[in-house]
Parts: sequence; structure tokens; C-alpha cells
Amino acid sequence: MYLNFKKYTVSYDEKAHSFSCAFTPHGMTEELLFIKEAKASILSYQGELFSTADYKKIECRSKADLNGRTLSVMYSEGPAAVPRFELHFTLDAATLQIRTFTRAIVRIEGAILWGEHPETSTFGVRLNAESHDLRAACGPAFSMHDNALFDRSSDRALEFNATELFHVSFDWASSRYRFTFESGLDFGRSFSFRIHEDYCKNKFTIPYAPIDKRHGFATPPVGWMTWYAVQFKASEDLVLKNAHALASIFGSYSEKLCLWVDWEWNHNGFTGLGEEGVDTFTPRKAAYPNGLAHVAEEIEKLGLVPALWIGATNDGQQNELLRKNPAWILGQKPEWCGQWWIDPSHPDVVDKYIPAVFRQILNWGYKAIKWDCLPASLNVGDALHSKFHNPALSTDTAMRNIVISARKTIGPDVYMLSCSGETERDVTFAMDQFSAARIGGDIFGWGDFLSHSIDRVFHFYPVHNVACYADGDNIVLRDEFNTPAQARSRVSFYGLAGLPVTMGDEFTALDDTRIDMLKRIIPVADIHPMDLMQKKRAASYVTVNLSVCREFGNWNVVSIMNTKDEPLALNLSLSSDFHIDTRNGKRYAVYDFWNQKFMGIVGDTMQLTIAPMDSAVLRITPLASYPQVISTSRHITQGGYDLNELRWDASANTLSGNSKCVSGETYRITLHVPEQFTLTGIECSEASDFRSEDGVTIVTITSGAGDIPWKLNFKAA
Repeated sequence: MYLNFKKYTVSYDEKAHSFSCAFTPHGMTEELLFIKEAKASILSYQGELFSTADYKKIECRSKADLNGRTLSVMYSEGPAAVPRFELHFTLDAATLQIRTFTRAIVRIEGAILWGEHPETSTFGVRLNAESHDLRAACGPAFSMHDNALFDRSSDRALEFNATELFHVSFDWASSRYRFTFESGLDFGRSFSFRIHEDYCKNKFTIPYAPIDKRHGFATPPVGWMTWYAVQFKASEDLVLKNAHALASIFGSYSEKLCLWVDWEWNHNGFTGLGEEGVDTFTPRKAAYPNGLAHVAEEIEKLGLVPALWIGATNDGQQNELLRKNPAWILGQKPEWCGQWWIDPSHPDVVDKYIPAVFRQILNWGYKAIKWDCLPASLNVGDALHSKFHNPALSTDTAMRNIVISARKTIGPDVYMLSCSGETERDVTFAMDQFSAARIGGDIFGWGDFLSHSIDRVFHFYPVHNVACYADGDNIVLRDEFNTPAQARSRVSFYGLAGLPVTMGDEFTALDDTRIDMLKRIIPVADIHPMDLMQKKRAASYVTVNLSVCREFGNWNVVSIMNTKDEPLALNLSLSSDFHIDTRNGKRYAVYDFWNQKFMGIVGDTMQLTIAPMDSAVLRITPLASYPQVISTSRHITQGGYDLNELRWDASANTLSGNSKCVSGETYRITLHVPEQFTLTGIECSEASDFRSEDGVTIVTITSGAGDIPWKLNFKAA
């Protein structure tokens, strides 16, 4: 039987005893299925399980209400324990509600069809959740507190509301999500679906478009930038020296590394007045005697991606195009980045000047672009708006037009980063055109890092890896600005939030410990938000809670950063602080990543002390009855990136896997092994060994590179 009201539809198949739900999106004429072939089963007070096939009679009725329609499906002449039960589907303008009616537990299970690529582009999220943590996920995770699935490709959210247990999980066999609802032992229990279209566009008031990864960075890029590392000392020699170091140190850790030549190529200070003979089309001869094309060519020879800064809306000196076309100049107003400002409302600026600037960058050989001075350009546009060639255009519209022109010039295959975002206006006005957005000011010192990186990430994280990459700016680790603890905190935050990793130190300024920290977050994992909500961090500590969902298992990796200059003692609840399900006696193995320490088996509560301005990174793994991986050493996600496969064979008592390894680096697999099992041997093509200490077993693999298969043989008591 079919029932429709406004955008919702329900179809009940009386022969198959299943129902499907559909909706008609705005502007479309055909319905889209979002629940497929859901079925009910019944559990009596006595624990007897019945299916709908156990009932001899089924009757379907529909009725119209003032604000909707209802389809009632009534089963009768069933088992004596539960002789009848009913399902009622009520459709109104906002929701599709399903209500059960019987003296038994009704379980309803079905497939959710949401998004064309559920595994990679459909996310389990909370809508409008108030909290002070940063919740993230790697893979199709769904926590006990989530209430929606969000599809970034369509900007649609499917919200769930239930009076009883409602569980969503990803079914790897069918590559789609599934839901289970269980009513209580009462007559009337219900759950409902509500569909939100243009969710991020409307909630955050942005020109929404799903993140476009045709530039080739499937996850946020990794690289090195001149500004934080050497500032105005930048030169061809220094750039290429650090390019060699970048390739040598990190080339084995990431397939793609960027070398960013920043604004010093045409600036020698903050005056903005420029120097004679240097402009948007002409680099500083003293710093780059062979030109920028030569630098790009040398960078590319090292297997790196050459990337360049540009301030396309202003110039320190009038370049040749501006001298020949004075009508393209909006006015002269010295700022830190330049003094001659182009008129974004002039059609020739849009059609001729901006394409000339960006074609030059491509001709020089640069494959990624950082576009700076946008906040200043918007402010100058407002201040000089009366001088616009077309004052009927708002500043935002005029600036959008030149960004669109640049994107058309470079095409979709070039990574373009907007810089820097002082407010929502500068970050979002052309978000649909940029690949990424730098979302704050410079972050050299600890206080600046907290306010201009962490606070900004908390605010803009809902759009990270959804509409664009949120760039918290360079990672600065050297002694001048960080203790080892502060360096560890910066790395932990970036690694678990999944932010771009742009290194801002000369490599000679970093010790082996700091270099190793960076290796643990490279490459950046494919991480997305789990709260579509702008947030503020807690006052004394910052929590990043990453839910990892892989075909072979689920776990959490939690970073807790002490922001204060004094020790922090915490009494933590896994359920309330980390949204981990501890009901029914569930227990978890906890492992400290940085200290390589097993913290023990916990139920819901645990105590933790964190040193001043340091971070604890814990992997929290649901406890199993067989030997299981509770940490790995290659990456901060501890298996989220580096484990390709993992399988326990109960019949043979073997744990087998396949791991991404780096040549010459010891790869550690940390195991929790129940008392009844003993590890007897390792099968691996590379050098390997194992030892037991402090309640865990540690397997080491060395010398291997690439994907390394391994098998652990156990003896069961």
C-alpha cells in the first residue's frame, strides 16, 4: 500500500512484510528512496521471537488528518503470546513517524540509502549538540549519541528521533548504513525521520558546494612553508635546501609533499610599499636571481609539489598592466601587503587582469596557490566602495567575481588556499571556489596557537572536509616557541583533527623527537566532523575525540590537551566525556600512544594526569575475548591509516594483518592477549620479534617498506 503527503512517501509491501520510505527533494520531480525493505520482528515477554509471517491476517488502512496522513498496518491471528501488533506511519510536512503498538518488544531493521558514496561521503553526526569537545571520525563511524546521517555531496541530513533504542551502523557487505529500532514493553513507542535539505548552506549561511578533490589531495596536504621557518630571509638557496630536506626526511611517509614559497618572494618587509622593480609579475631579484620558474622546476625534480603565495588584489608597486590601465586601480591605500588596490567591480579586472595574474603562476610551474590579503581587500573595498566602477555591486559580490575568474583560469585541478580568515566573512564569501581556507592569524606563540588556530578550528570545523579543508596554519615546533610538551600538543591536535600539515621550521632547528612527532601524523588521515555545530573549547583543556571505523573494527583515539602551565588531574567518564557506549558491562583497553604505555582495562571511569601544556593521546578499544590490536606505532590513528587488513581466525587461533610500513623504521603492534592465549610465533617476510611487558604483548617488524603481511600464531589453554 502506498501513502504520500507532501515530500514524504511510505510503501508497505503486504506480501514481503516490509516497508520503504522515500522523499521528493526540492526542485525535483522524482522520489528518492531513503529506507529500503525494513522489516519488523516481535519479542514476547517470555523471550519468544516471532516474525510477521507468523500472523495469519494483515490489514492496511489509511486516513487523512488535518496536517498529514496516516497508514495503519494491523497484524492479527498470531501466536498466543503476542496475538496482534500494529505499525502506524504518520506523514506530515516535517517528519515521517513510525509508531509500534503491542504488548511486546518490536524490532524494526532496514537499510538506509543516503548519499551516492555512503562509505566516504555520508557521515554519522549530531545536529545542534552543545559540548566543548571536537568530535571527528575516520571512516563511516556512528556513535551512540549521534542523531543524523549527513551527505556532504548533496548537503542533506537525515535526522532520527526515537523514544527507545535506535542504532545505526555501517554494513560493509552492502556498503550502506543500516538501522535497528527496539521498542519497550509497552503499547506505544515510536521513531521518526526528518530530512533537512541545504543543511550547511542554511545553517552557516555559506555558498555551499561539496569539497572538490580533483586537485589530487584526497586528504589535506603535507608540506613546508617559508614564512614561519625563515621569514624575510627566504631565498632560492634556502628554499631548495629545505626542499631537499623535506624530500629526504618525509618522502617515505607521504606520496605527495608541497613546498610553499610564501609572500617574501615579492616583499621584504611589512610596509606594503614594495621595492623598485618588484611586483605581482616580478620576484625579488636578490632573493630569487634565477626567477620563480627555475625554483618550481627544481622543486618538482625532487618529487615535490611547487606551491606559491599570491596577493592578487593589490601590489606594492604598480605593475605594467596597472600602469597601462589606470582605470583598473581602485585607489592607493598602504597596508602590510601592498598599497595599490585593484577595482574588483571593473569588468576588465575580472576578465583580463585576474586571468593574467593566475596564468603567470601556472606558467611559472606552480601547482598549488595560496591567495592572501583577502580580509584586507574586503575592508579596502568597503572603505573605497564609492570609487567602484560599478558601485551597484556589493564588495562581497565583486570579490566573489574575481575569485570565480581565478578558478576558471586555473581550472579544478589546482589546489587553491584562501588566506587568511579573520572573520566568517573572509573565510566563507567564496568558500565554494577554494580548496581550503586558512582560518586565523599567525600562530608563532602558544597563546596565538590557542586563539588563532584551536579556537578557529572549533568554530569552522563543521565545514572541514565537507565544503573545504580548514587550515589551522603552519605547525611550528622549534624550541624558540615550544617546549617538547607544547610541540607534542600541536602535533596531536592537528593529527587527530585531520588538518593540513604545513611545517613551519627549518629542519635543522628540529631535534629527532620533534621530527618523529611529525612522522606520526603524516600523511593526514581522511577525517571529518561528527558535530555540525560551531563550538567553543573548554577553558583548561582541549579534547579531540576521533572515532575510527574500519571493516575489521571500531575504536576511539582521544587527545586531551592541557592548555595551562600547571598539571591537570581529570576524573573521566568514557560515556559522558567521550560518547563511548559502556552499557551492559562493556569494557575497554586503553593505551597511551606517546608514552607507549598500557593504561589497563576500564569500564566507564578512569583517572588521568597531564603535564603542563602537554597532551595525552589514548586509543580506547572495545575489549574482545581473543588477542586484539590495541595500538600501532606508524600513525597517530593507531591502525586507522596503517592497518590495511586485520582478521582473527578462531579455528586456527591466528591473528593476521597487513600493515603500511616505512623502510628502516621499526613498526610496533601492541596487543592485549587474554590469559588463556599464548603467542607462539610470527609469520612475516621481514625481520620480526615479540615480547611481553606491562600486561601487553608487543610485536615488532623492521626493514620492511610498503604493505607488509603478517600472521601471529597463538596457543589456547
